[in-house]
Order: sequence, then structure tokens, then C-alpha cells
Amino acid sequence: MTDSAPVLYFAFGANMARRVLVERRGIIPLESEAAWLPGYALRFGLRGLPLIEPAFATIERAPEACVHGVLHALRPADLRRLDRMERAYDRIPVEVHTTGGAHEATAYRARRLAPERPPSRRYLRLLLEGAIEHGLPEAYCDALRALEPRAARGLSGPAERLVRVGEKVIGRLRR
Repeated sequence: MTDSAPVLYFAFGANMARRVLVERRGIIPLESEAAWLPGYALRFGLRGLPLIEPAFATIERAPEACVHGVLHALRPADLRRLDRMERAYDRIPVEVHTTGGAHEATAYRARRLAPERPPSRRYLRLLLEGAIEHGLPEAYCDALRALEPRAARGLSGPAERLVRVGEKVIGRLRR
């Protein structure tokens, strides 16, 4: 990877959303387009903060599955910045597809998989926001809408309010 040639990065989680990648992380893609990754499934197997942000997205090999996301062309320095931010992930080579054909790219996969958990409502909203922004297929957006977010099971009163406040604080910190 030279410091002048763009690198292709396939985002399938919160980095699909402009609000996250550009506004929060300060990474401005040279180009972005809808893409899909056959042979992988979207999973929520990266452990987060249990009551507030219990799980983050990752990809896992699954021959019959397909993950939709966004193919970003980045400057090499921006990809190195992302490497520092995505320390819980390993960067892996993938072959993604766009309407223009197949492309060799890189994606992040969780280094350690935890049992799958439902993500927070806030995190699911970011995935859906990015999917809509980049025109991912409506069926994929519907599948994201159908995912059940983490429920504050058994929590009520002050504990439930504490979780909601925590979600808001995490959301603001990550902006």
C-alpha cells in the first residue's frame, strides 16, 4: 500500500453512516458506493458495554449468506487511523461486489467472537442510517429494521432510566 494509491474498505457497521465516519471520526472517503459481500453473514458477536452497548457488528463466514455495506475508497493514512480505532478487530482481505464489478478490499472482523447478543437501539439506528444513505437494497434495510434491539430485561424504574441515560451519553461521546 503506497501513501498515494487509495485503498478500498468495506464497512458493514456504524462506519456506513456518514455521521460516524466523517463527522465523528474525521475520515472523509474519496468515494463511497453500495456493495455486497457474498459468503459472509452479519453478526453481533463483538462484546461491548453490557447494559448500554452490548454488542457490535462483525462478519462471519457463511457460504449461503451475503452482507450488504458500503465500499469506501480511503487514503492510506485514513485506513491506518481506522486500524487504531478498530483495535478489537482484525483487518481481513475480502472480495466485494458493486454494480461496477468485483473489487479487492479490506474489512474488519472481530478478533474474539462472543456469543451473539442483540445490539442497542442506538447502534441499530446507525446501521440503518448508513444503509439508507448509501441506497442499500430495501430488503436489507427491512432486515435491519426487523432486528430486535437489546431490551432492558427485568429493569424498571431507576435502573431502566440509568440505561437510557447511558445510551444517550454514549451516543453523544461517539458523535
